[in-house]
Amino acid sequence: MRLLKILFLVLVAAALVVLAVANRHVIELNLLPVADLDLGFPTSVTIPAFAAVFGALFVGIVVGLVLEALREGYHRKNEREYKRKAAVLDREVHRLARKAGEEDDDILGIKRA
Repeated sequence: MRLLKILFLVLVAAALVVLAVANRHVIELNLLPVADLDLGFPTSVTIPAFAAVFGALFVGIVVGLVLEALREGYHRKNEREYKRKAAVLDREVHRLARKAGEEDDDILGIKRA
């Protein structure tokens, strides 16, 4: 299994290197569709095409991770609550078991040791 994981990562890395080499040409990314506006800061940047692709992949992964973490928050909260309740009930079971061991058996009239 570990070998398959390493092989997969090597293949993905090789594919990314091939993509980067094939898309070395420079492109211009514009912040706004209208280039005539003067906002006091640059509204376009010139970068290699592979950097734009890798940047888009990175942003997509980060946004996906954040959204997934927000979605799981509800489930994690419920899990913490259930674990807390289970711990309380477990302590109650142990307390009752100790208490039962201390009492006499009234039905049979047997004293517990």
